Amino acid sequence: MKAREIMTRDVISILDEATVEDAARLLARNRISGLPVVNASGLLVGLVTEHDLIAKQGRTVADIMSRSVITVSPDTEVEEVQHLLTNQRIRRVPVVEDGRVVGIVSRSDLVRQIAMRWVCGVCGEIVRGMEPPAHCPRCGAGEQAFVHDVVPPGM
Repeated sequence: MKAREIMTRDVISILDEATVEDAARLLARNRISGLPVVNASGLLVGLVTEHDLIAKQGRTVADIMSRSVITVSPDTEVEEVQHLLTNQRIRRVPVVEDGRVVGIVSRSDLVRQIAMRWVCGVCGEIVRGMEPPAHCPRCGAGEQAFVHDVVPPGM
């Protein structure tokens, strides 16, 4: 499975010239803990997090953002993203193509991917993932045979 299959596509980002207060409002309003920072050309230049807001001094996002951002491409394997998030102790990783943010994968995206499953209506085979498989690995039924199912808590 690739990053493109589990990433959040509607990424909320902020311009590097925005104020620290603007960043705080965006984080609070959207109940997120970090934002990709882009320049006027739309290229990724950093990341600003709740930690940056409370631990650093500055007037603009550029003053407080983290500049060395770990990124992945849309074709990065999900296992590699998991490895980065756990071993680098980061909470999110921007998905970048040609310097532009096309998505973001957070810990919650990975948890959601683990919890989601597709059930084949023909044979009952369970397949995990964000998208239904093209064919059932057991009986060969097509994508239309799959029903989306979220694993209930405690299961």
